[in-house]
Amino acid sequence: MRIVFLSHYALPKVGGVEAAVDGIAQELARRGHDVVHVASDANHASDSDRPSAYRVVRLPALNVLERRLSVPYPLFGARLPRALRREVLAADVVHAHGFLYMTSLFGLPLARLSKAKPVTVLTEHVGHVAYESKLLNGLESLAIATIGRACLRTAEAIVVNNDRVESELRRLVPDRRIDFLPNGVDTQRFRPPSDEERIALRRELGWSGDKPRVLFVGRPVPKKGIDLALSAAEIANGSFELVLVGPEELRKPPGPGVRVLGPQPRQRLKLLYRAADALLLPSRGEGFPMTVQEAMASGLPVVLCDDPSYGPHLDGAAEGVRLTAPNARAIVDALGPLVEHEEVRQAAALAAEAHAKRAFSCSKAADDHEALYARVRRERGT
Repeated sequence: MRIVFLSHYALPKVGGVEAAVDGIAQELARRGHDVVHVASDANHASDSDRPSAYRVVRLPALNVLERRLSVPYPLFGARLPRALRREVLAADVVHAHGFLYMTSLFGLPLARLSKAKPVTVLTEHVGHVAYESKLLNGLESLAIATIGRACLRTAEAIVVNNDRVESELRRLVPDRRIDFLPNGVDTQRFRPPSDEERIALRRELGWSGDKPRVLFVGRPVPKKGIDLALSAAEIANGSFELVLVGPEELRKPPGPGVRVLGPQPRQRLKLLYRAADALLLPSRGEGFPMTVQEAMASGLPVVLCDDPSYGPHLDGAAEGVRLTAPNARAIVDALGPLVEHEEVRQAAALAAEAHAKRAFSCSKAADDHEALYARVRRERGT
């Protein structure tokens, strides 16, 4: 099949949707499908991380909303309609990611007009994102009620990977079927290190001594919980060093227990997962973070703020994941055994890796996507 994915960003820009699209696109391309990804040209990482197994069409777009307001919404120019006509009209499957993005808004209706009648699928990852600004929240709610609902009604199949997002979408399109398909992660790229490799990586990173390192990977926005992570590091009193990947700068200088690495390409990120002692991501309002899946596949124990919607993804993860209340003291208490006792960390690392291989493999995700595309064709009788 010729499968066209649509989204706002693409690798090497680092983000959850970008990683999710890349994971499934890589696997479908390995299976012989002709895969294309249409996205903006926004790029916050090195060219060495650009995908090679499938073709990426990068279109000029203004990324001012993300830079100024932390709203990940690129504004495409006149090349978007032309590129979509070229790619979408030749597709067998058009799979859009994100129900508010311009690629979905223009690409899905165009696919329905195509003589080739491609299968149309829409995956919504996060639903409503809570911003600190009441104005942004109001504008987002209006966009979801209009653009979001229209995109959902245009797609033949709707996909989520989170119970909360499913509930939001059911209020918008109560008469539509919604499928639950977890994202996949490349368990060959994201894998645990040998003991020797881990020691060498920590030496290369300058992580001297036995000081535990707790990794935070995410943008410096409220929903990622970076303030909670910083507060936890402050009251931890030096029991671990918090290593921040993603923020280019903080609103105030970090304390002595914090190291800021800034944005990192995925080739580097996979090494950081292998070198660290735990991942901390006290986020809220997300589908299910790809960062968590990648970390667990790398044998990295994870500490998350408890969210009932995480349940289907973490069933069977055992001590590989620790869920905690959203306050700094609870986070420090959850991290304590992992950073203080090597045998506890190792047991948690083995549990995290085992669960990731069972639940998050790209092979399983590709099977699920191929079955979904085939089901839509059967249902329409083509």
